[in-house]
Amino acid sequence: MDRRERVKLYDRMAEAYDRSRPSYPDDVIHEVLGDAAAGLSVLDVGSGTGIASRQMAKRGARVLGLDMSAGMSAVAERHGIPTEVVPFETWDPAGQKFDRVTCAQAWHWMDPFDSAAKAASVLRPGGRLCLFWSAGFHPDELADALADAYRRVLPPGSAKLTLGYAVSRSSDLPLDFSVVTGSPRAFRHMTEHPAQSFAWSATYTRDQWLDELYTHTDHAALPPGVRQNLFEEIGSTIDRFGGAFRMTFFTYLFSATAPR
Repeated sequence: MDRRERVKLYDRMAEAYDRSRPSYPDDVIHEVLGDAAAGLSVLDVGSGTGIASRQMAKRGARVLGLDMSAGMSAVAERHGIPTEVVPFETWDPAGQKFDRVTCAQAWHWMDPFDSAAKAASVLRPGGRLCLFWSAGFHPDELADALADAYRRVLPPGSAKLTLGYAVSRSSDLPLDFSVVTGSPRAFRHMTEHPAQSFAWSATYTRDQWLDELYTHTDHAALPPGVRQNLFEEIGSTIDRFGGAFRMTFFTYLFSATAPR
């Protein structure tokens, strides 16, 4: 599935995405913005419905969002985040410079070399590019039962689906940043910093998880009948485990600083 097809899916799921996707730990937002957040100018790339944008704006930052999905951007605008509907790689900044360029859960949809160069070009001296992703997994016994449910429902030869939030099992962690940043050469004009991770957790009921699961493109792209059968099986499986579960999350932050 190419990026344009994914954008169409996100257009359709914008309300569910905004309702069900988790926000980011306060510690991550503080690390991105620092102690003096008020008045910082932030370009939030792949801003979606503005989940991370709103957290930064709440700290006093001035945030401009960029996203390819008109449906997602409309939700962000409704929440008070000015957003332009355009790919970051071809966006015209018209001379604008920013203290931060951020991207939450979306850098892997972009060309890592063009996007890194673009970020470097719009950062003020000493500004930071901050990329972050959350990944979460079910308790092991539930993860095993869900894997069985997927095998029962999905037709033979189906593409592998991610069972959790960006990962299927705890063994999938930590995330491999080289996959999403492309190569250290992409950031040759900036000083890279060691990746950081932040642990947290969240409780989901059966219905909350199914609502959230629909916002993942690998599930949303399934034929409607297959998806309905799969979601019924997932729901029944969670019911057998008490109707709710606690998901363990890690948010990973990769950052690089522009030269002064």
